[in-house]
Amino acid sequence: MTLKKIFFLALSAALAGQAFCQIELRSADDALKIAEANDVERSLQKQSAQESVRLAKKNIGGFLPSIDFSLTDAAKAQKDSDDSKNKTIEFGVTQKIFNGGKTILEWKMQREKSFYQFLNVKKSDEKFKNELTQCYYNVLLQKLKSRLLQKNCQNAELIVFAADLEASEGMITQTEYLETLLQYRQMELEAKKALDEFEEQERALKRMMNIDRGQQLALYETETFEKALDNCSLINDLEKKRPACCQSAVQNSVDIKMAAAELNWAQKVRSMQKRFFLPSVSVRGGVSFSGRNYPLTSPNYSLKVILAFEDNPWIKASVSRQHGFSKGKLVSMADSISDQTEANTIYFSQMRLNKIEIAQKRFGVEKAKKQIEDNIYEIIKKIETAQENFILSRESVKIKEEKLLMSKISLEQGRIKKSDFLEEMNECAKQKIQCFSLLKERDYWSKELEAAASLKVLEEEK
Repeated sequence: MTLKKIFFLALSAALAGQAFCQIELRSADDALKIAEANDVERSLQKQSAQESVRLAKKNIGGFLPSIDFSLTDAAKAQKDSDDSKNKTIEFGVTQKIFNGGKTILEWKMQREKSFYQFLNVKKSDEKFKNELTQCYYNVLLQKLKSRLLQKNCQNAELIVFAADLEASEGMITQTEYLETLLQYRQMELEAKKALDEFEEQERALKRMMNIDRGQQLALYETETFEKALDNCSLINDLEKKRPACCQSAVQNSVDIKMAAAELNWAQKVRSMQKRFFLPSVSVRGGVSFSGRNYPLTSPNYSLKVILAFEDNPWIKASVSRQHGFSKGKLVSMADSISDQTEANTIYFSQMRLNKIEIAQKRFGVEKAKKQIEDNIYEIIKKIETAQENFILSRESVKIKEEKLLMSKISLEQGRIKKSDFLEEMNECAKQKIQCFSLLKERDYWSKELEAAASLKVLEEEK
């Protein structure tokens, strides 16, 4: 194998390794997708919440009959009589046929509880997405800032080099040279600080995306931001879209759904409290076999109707009637009454508190709707303000660039000091950074608006 082939194979392997380690992010959405794919804990939380909702729907045990079984094997021995043995097997099925709708209310309340837990997970997920989007745009801005200041330092090196030569030849004073060198060192310090902040923000983004620190991130939107200084897509007619955004945000808001779930829960609690006085009616059918030895024959059948006040806050009464049948004939009847009295002193206070709670929850729903509408209004205003300020700042950048060009001519003619020119270079760079910051704010709040409204409402125009 020739040396040239070895070189190309090594180069290909190196490039392949770099391609493998590099993650391309073309927008904040890419960062969100990677974070969701890598976050096992959040994925399990979502699965658990979804499974809880399904479980609550399937939990219909309260509507189904209960089955009981008993086995008795008794023996009796007395001094002056024969020994006796008796074996009994009994099966019974009890079905509740009426309890004032309390069973279905309990089922609905369990569904409401599981749905509220699901909404809590969804709310947490929304908060995480918001934080990740903000972190992404912070990294993007810091990279732009670092790149711009580093480039500024590279351009300033030529001027410092020229100042070194002129100072050694005595063409400029030592004071002017030191001023130039001091200005350059200040530019280096700012560039180093920007690089450190970028690396810190990038590490934070990697942690949120659950990727290794060694992974390289390629932020393609930096090119879009840099091109925006010459030609930027503008977002227009947001005020006209505000009603549609508000309507969609209200329909899809997790906060409103949570407030509505709390209201529904409070209303169901009150409905349940009103039904505490209603009795439940159950029917039990049973069959028993008895005898001295196995196999047991001669089945006996029974039918029992039970009227119970198990939820009554004061009197826990139960009334029942049982009919016994054998060989197709009615052979027995039995009536029973049981009662347990409790001193409940807080029932009416609980009812009043629940009524107040319902009014509070109803007000909470309306408040959540108003807050969503105000939030949409504020976001739109922030987008418009950031875009207007960006346009003005971009014009300032163009003016500073023209002024810097004139100052460069003056520097070459010796009419201004090199330190003054470096200061102008730094001011021009800072103006560009401010411009990028405003564009970042506009795009970040645009993402927030789309997330809040759950609509692709932003149409950009050149």
